[in-house]
Parts: sequence; structure tokens; C-alpha cells
Amino acid sequence: MNWPIGLPARWGSIAIALALAGLVAACGSSQPERSRAVRATPPAPSPGSACLDDLASRGVIFRPLPQPVSVGGCSLADGVSVEGMSAALNKPVTISCPTARVVDRWVDEIVQPAARRHLRTRVRTIHQAGGFVCRNTRGGRLSEHARGRAIDIWGFEMADGSKAVIRDHWKGAGARSRFLREVGQKSCGLFHVVLGPGADADHHDHLHLDLGEWKLCQL
Repeated sequence: MNWPIGLPARWGSIAIALALAGLVAACGSSQPERSRAVRATPPAPSPGSACLDDLASRGVIFRPLPQPVSVGGCSLADGVSVEGMSAALNKPVTISCPTARVVDRWVDEIVQPAARRHLRTRVRTIHQAGGFVCRNTRGGRLSEHARGRAIDIWGFEMADGSKAVIRDHWKGAGARSRFLREVGQKSCGLFHVVLGPGADADHHDHLHLDLGEWKLCQL
């Protein structure tokens, strides 16, 4: 990374270290990251109802929420409650509309193809543990969950009734492990931050996917 003229490299190293400490805590972790984070650009809200129209045209099952959504001092603009895409969700999730568009792409472009390739079936239900939640990271930064730009995924249920659960099947040499690992790795191409079981103890049972201001893939 090229630092501005006159800025000592050691100060750049300190800045990166501080950024990493906050990112690993995206879901409440206090463990140090091993990868270097870089700046990313969060998705910009579409003018007017363009984002909502796009979700509808893609077949996403959702409900627009009153604007803005305010919980515990956190405010979410362009919020939607999503129930399903090409796969259902175990429960509705509240996220920003731009985030919902990326999650929909993730299901169509990454999750379903990986299920067909490794498991010879399709994903029927995605099990998620939450989107918009008003909280800080353990490092004191505002979590991307508090902006509606993050979602946590802990498992997948297939059309044939089988399940691939990150807590149980991430490690190993079987088809479910290969499916989960491919989903995790390819998620890094769509989301800005992807944290999985290899990131720290707090992510041992789920994938944290977000569209915040940093770019990091730690699985």
C-alpha cells in the first residue's frame, strides 16, 4: 500500500491494526485478524423506489418498512423485511434494500450453483441469525448490523431435506463441507467483509457477510 508523502509507514501500520481490531469484532469478536483490511465503498441507496422496483423484478419476497427504521438509537434508511428469494429464509430479516439486492445475487450466483455442483440439489431454505441489530462491536465501533448492511448465515436446508450447517459441516472432506467452503470463498467476491470459522471463536458457527467500509475475507 502506498502511503501519502510525509506519513511514516509505522503510522500506517498502526491504522491498519486498529481497523482490523474493529472488523474482527463485527459480530462481537475480540480476537486479532490475520488479514489486511482495505477500504471499500458501501452500496449507495438507489434514488426513490428504484431499489424496491429492482427487488420486485428479481422475484424477491419482501415488505418495505416505514422510513427510517429506528431501534435503540440506530436508524436504518431504505429498510426492507425480506422473507425469501430463490430460497426461503427461516425467518424474515430486516436489512437495507441495497444489501438485499446483493444477498439475492449471492443466492442466485453462488449458493444455488454450489448446491447443484456439490450436493446435486438446490437450497430450499437459508438459515440466518439476523440482519439489522443496533449494537457496537467489542472494539466500540458501530457494527455494520446497526446499519442494516450485514447478515449472519448459519446453515442451509436442501430440497431433498438434507442440511449443511456451518457449525457441524464446515470442517471435513465431504460434499457438505465442500459446498460450504465454496459458498464462503466466493462470497468474498460479492461482499466487502466475510468472516467465518477461521476468523475467530465468535464466528465458529456462522458466516458474517457485510457491505461496510472495509474489505476483508477471513474464513
